[in-house]
Amino acid sequence: MSKDFKNIEVVIYDRKYLLKTSEDDSYLKNIVDDLNQRIKTTEGMGNKYSEIQVMSLVALQILDEKNKIEKEYNQLKKLAKMMELGSNKV
Repeated sequence: MSKDFKNIEVVIYDRKYLLKTSEDDSYLKNIVDDLNQRIKTTEGMGNKYSEIQVMSLVALQILDEKNKIEKEYNQLKKLAKMMELGSNKV
């Protein structure tokens, strides 16, 4: 089953991008809105960052969140497996 791809124009950091995606428009819009909000927050921290510094800081923040979520997910998966094994002993 193949997904249909479409081009969607978005604006990130005051620049237009044409993205090819199979995702729903609203899903992509939410991601872009979140990214732009993070950029705005980082810019408003009081320091004068260049565009590349702002984008790098936002990328680090997102990757940090992703890694913490993956770690928590893996811990929950281990716990679920231990609970499943424990219930098989009854």
